[in-house]
Amino acid sequence: MVAPLLGGASIAGSCNPLIRAVLRQGLMESDMVEWGFLALVVVLLAFSVKVVPQSQNFLVERLGRYQRTLEAGLHLVMPVIETVRHRVDILERQLETKRISTITLDNVTIGVELAILYRVSDASKAYYRVVQVAQAIETTVIGTVRSVIGKTELDGVQSNRRELSEAMETELRSVMEEWGIVLTRVEILDVTVDEETRAAMQQQLNAERTRRALVRQAEGEKQAAELKADADLYTAQRGAEARKTLAEADAYAIQTIAASISNGGQQAVDFEVRKIQADAVRALGEGAASKLIVLPTEVVDSFAGALNRVLRDRA
Repeated sequence: MVAPLLGGASIAGSCNPLIRAVLRQGLMESDMVEWGFLALVVVLLAFSVKVVPQSQNFLVERLGRYQRTLEAGLHLVMPVIETVRHRVDILERQLETKRISTITLDNVTIGVELAILYRVSDASKAYYRVVQVAQAIETTVIGTVRSVIGKTELDGVQSNRRELSEAMETELRSVMEEWGIVLTRVEILDVTVDEETRAAMQQQLNAERTRRALVRQAEGEKQAAELKADADLYTAQRGAEARKTLAEADAYAIQTIAASISNGGQQAVDFEVRKIQADAVRALGEGAASKLIVLPTEVVDSFAGALNRVLRDRA
């Protein structure tokens, strides 16, 4: 019995390394499974956590169908089932400036340059409803510009840029909303015409300036004539008033003299008349070319009467 016991002990001792190897291998495999599971969890978490920047929106699809839009911040998505299909920039941007050829209401061909600023307000519409946003906006802008400018004459285009910009923005807004686009500014930068139209406009401008100059000259001459007529009228009125005053003064003098004569002043009147006549005769005699002096009869009679009185007084 000792021999079998010894034989069994030897068999158990020889099996222990094998058992230990199997156990060790099992432990290693279980560790690998745990590490693999942990790695899988980490990978799934890495694919599940999404950090969206402030300047973008993420579009999430579930099994190929649009599910939701991720805005700025931290988000979780279901790995494998949900994927971030597209990243859309929502910053404001400017459409490339191009010259648009159009025809005005008075059949003048002009070129219009626009500054168009826009931003994405709905990322899902901007991605799923139109392929090239910028190209779609540019095509719509061309049609709108030609429609609005075609209702306006050239002079109106030059002078009413603000109203035309607002009209274009109003027509474009309804279309852009369907694409999730918001127009922030529409501005007409420049309006150009061809050389022939420019030359015709210059001639028209020169003619208008000449017309204005002639009108101003005519108005100046009219005002000068009116002022001269007013001055002549004023002069005539003042002259008439002066003559009236002189006439009133002469009438007053005559009335005074007549009153004096009626009150016995005939001798004083005769004396004044003779004095005037004497002054006139003296003036004639003092003239260098005076050789013959013609005296009125009244003057001779006066001198004769005065001489007779002197002679009587001496006698």
